[in-house]
Amino acid sequence: DAITIIRNAGKLTTKGIEADVSATPSNGWELEYHFGWNNAEYKTLKLSQNGQEADLAGNKQIFTPDVTSMFAAQYTYQPGGKNALKLIVRGEWIYLGKQYFDLANTISQDAYSLFNTRFGIALKNAELMFWARNIGNTKYIAYAYDFGGVHLGNPGTYGISVGLRF
Repeated sequence: DAITIIRNAGKLTTKGIEADVSATPSNGWELEYHFGWNNAEYKTLKLSQNGQEADLAGNKQIFTPDVTSMFAAQYTYQPGGKNALKLIVRGEWIYLGKQYFDLANTISQDAYSLFNTRFGIALKNAELMFWARNIGNTKYIAYAYDFGGVHLGNPGTYGISVGLRF
């Protein structure tokens, strides 16, 4: 049985920084960079494990990567002027640092990167985009439970999106 009990676990201290930068270095180019660093640690954490009290002070917060980072570059080419056809190409690099999925910090995911892209055409009221996520087919844990169940992240995924605006 997958029985999970939710309760207050202890006292946690978290410190971190975030930074976001966007730039348009030249006509048609858009660049974005996002960065976050987090040090979230339990100052007190006492749980029952195997019929005994376990002191887990110093363990890291669950579901919290120590680093998050994303860089995206997009180029939009408009051969007919501002109100005409647009050709769009976008690439993304996403980095997630080490994270833990249980309070004992025994189930963890090491840092990993994902690469995504999107390209296609857009008109005033419609667009056709081809996209790919996790191009490198990176295997990673998206979610895990304290009883050991693990859900892996999506493998390389490819598709087409059609959008209409009214």
